[in-house]
Amino acid sequence: MDNDCGNGGAKRFCGEFWRGYTLELHNRLNYSRLEYLLFVVAGVVGGYAVNMLAGSPEPDMPLLDRVLVWAKLVWLLYLPIAVLSGAAILLYNPRDDFHLERRSQSGDYLVVFQVTTRGFNKGAVERSVKSVLYWAPRYLWNYEVWVVTEDDVDKEFFEGLRGLSSRVKVVYVPRDYRTPNNTRYKARALHYAMELRKKLGYNPEKTWVYLMDEESIVGEDTVLGIIDFIENESPKGKLVGQGLIVYGNFWGRNWITTVADGIRPVWELGMEWLSLKIISRKYSWKGSHLLVRADVEYGIGWDFGVFGDDLVFGLTVQRREGVGWIKGKAYEQSPFNIRDFIQQRVRWYVSTIDIIKNAKQVKLLDKVILFLKLILWHSGLPLSLFMLFMLYTRFDFISLIILFHIIGSMYVGALFNSLTINENLELIKRIKILVYLPVSIMLTLISPWVGLYMVARKEMRYFIVKK
Repeated sequence: MDNDCGNGGAKRFCGEFWRGYTLELHNRLNYSRLEYLLFVVAGVVGGYAVNMLAGSPEPDMPLLDRVLVWAKLVWLLYLPIAVLSGAAILLYNPRDDFHLERRSQSGDYLVVFQVTTRGFNKGAVERSVKSVLYWAPRYLWNYEVWVVTEDDVDKEFFEGLRGLSSRVKVVYVPRDYRTPNNTRYKARALHYAMELRKKLGYNPEKTWVYLMDEESIVGEDTVLGIIDFIENESPKGKLVGQGLIVYGNFWGRNWITTVADGIRPVWELGMEWLSLKIISRKYSWKGSHLLVRADVEYGIGWDFGVFGDDLVFGLTVQRREGVGWIKGKAYEQSPFNIRDFIQQRVRWYVSTIDIIKNAKQVKLLDKVILFLKLILWHSGLPLSLFMLFMLYTRFDFISLIILFHIIGSMYVGALFNSLTINENLELIKRIKILVYLPVSIMLTLISPWVGLYMVARKEMRYFIVKK
């Protein structure tokens, strides 16, 4: 499996492509703001050109036409998101906000790289562990790799991971283990691992836990970003950190999902990086590329009794502790097929619904904001249909900006994911991104409606996506 580098991997390191995720590539990472601006400007100009060709609107429009005109105002719901993510695209500066220097660990602390997995995607787990073992020893002298999984997995494989290094520890969650709130799935494993560290006597103020998903790959910048955060940001009171995740591993293996995941780094730059800079708070949390000091984790735990453990943890922790930005990236991958892509989004949707309904730890205001985010996600499909009607009811300035911001940001994001693993992207692949954009956008817009269907049928399932 490791011999498959995908269509977009760093092929000179086929099988161990993470060797190509160097600090030099990280510090050079940039994209063309001009391309994004061209999408927006061309869309607005083109829309108004269509309006001019259509002529002046009739003074007495039929009722249906009036309804469609007013329906376009629903686009205003998305305007704050468009402004924030658009500003992030234009303000992103790798030199000021992401630049790192090589430095070795100089403080007395332990970093635990924890890969939490159900145990089905063994190839992904092996890649994650090997990437840590390749980069961490260069700069960290005190670290461990914990692989936390269930007791019914292929133990021959997982015991084999121990043989990679004495630093690797495999933790099997006992089948009869229960939390007080009967938390299930990944959060149950996270809570068990946390309790185990406490039982083993790990110093909570000198232990930092870096949480990874089974497909998370560590690069040189990841390790240096962790050191930078612990030694530079934690003295300022920031005991929890999260940074940018890029989706460049196996880039282009499935073009539809690859292009669709272009929205994710742009969203993270706007809703995480920029919101942290502006208000020191964010409403988008992930369960990977998350660095937390052990005493903070002990104080909150993972026993929430709902899906969406990462979001509940994040919303809870930022009310208590300082939250900061990790300058290094984590490297992950898009789902390999459309079915997995939709199931992944449905899992996010169902988790958010479960949090809104059942998470006692989450404040009412936070739940309202989460609900509004779901409304915005749902609005994408009908708003896109309204845009088709605008050919008949005439375009307006705000709608054009938002529409072409979405198109431009997905294009820029897809390029961004590729540029994290390749310094250049040839013209033919840029054209392919444009070709697949309409399908990828529709796939993203359909997903919440599938999630709503699942919730209506009371099928609150935790889908495991193949990696």
